[in-house]
Amino acid sequence: MLPAALFLGAVAVSAGRSWVDREVARQVQERALAVPAPVAALTPAAAPQMATVVVAARPLRYGAEIAASQLKEIPWAAGDLPTGAFARVSEVFADKQRRAALAAIEPNEPLLASKITGPGQRANLAALIHEDMKAVTVRVDDVVGVAGFVLPGDMVDVILTRAPEEADATSDVILQEIRVLAIDQLTDAQTSKPSIARAVTLEVATQQAQRLAVAQQVGTLTLALRAAGQRSAEAPLRVTASQLSAAPEAAAPQRSTQTTIGVTRRSERHEYTVPRDGGSRAQ
Repeated sequence: MLPAALFLGAVAVSAGRSWVDREVARQVQERALAVPAPVAALTPAAAPQMATVVVAARPLRYGAEIAASQLKEIPWAAGDLPTGAFARVSEVFADKQRRAALAAIEPNEPLLASKITGPGQRANLAALIHEDMKAVTVRVDDVVGVAGFVLPGDMVDVILTRAPEEADATSDVILQEIRVLAIDQLTDAQTSKPSIARAVTLEVATQQAQRLAVAQQVGTLTLALRAAGQRSAEAPLRVTASQLSAAPEAAAPQRSTQTTIGVTRRSERHEYTVPRDGGSRAQ
């Protein structure tokens, strides 16, 4: 019986192993042949709608006449078009009128209606003045004009100096944050070369123009160049000739809050520092 049992056990083990191997092979084959479940396609991000904008193909300076060959069209996001931009070069010359630059335009910079002349408009100083503003020219010399370093586009303060008598001379800041439109006949804000000016044209409001007209009759005008980007207004005070010679007030000596007292004991002197009493004197 023992050999029979061993034989039947071996047959059972062999049959079980064969069945397991067949099941494993079948499952592997089914997985290999199985069609994968459909995967949801990824939705790509919506591409922005594109348009075109007219830009300068080469540098354009103030007063330069603009030709179609100096412009080009480049792609631009339709929702981010600058205000006053042109979509086609043909739109710039739609009225077949002469166009000139009112400001420096760099390559690939969008061409804006505010930077070029309108139909039949000349590239002159009047085209640079903002609405409700005026242009007033002030005579200057090499010192008053900040040694020639004031350039078109700079911001200045105007100082009026009056001297009926040398001892009665006064100086007042009459205008602040005034834009310089032109230096002599130069209006190009892109220039960086200093030049000695004889006249400076300022952009002012009507009442400011009146103040300048009166100030030129009663005294001497001086320009104070403001730092780039400085927009804060100050509260200047009048400066007189007497203030120039006034000596600064001397600082009052500070009274010590402590005093030293000497005490002699048996021919030996000892010194002690004690708080000073406002109404007493050290003995």
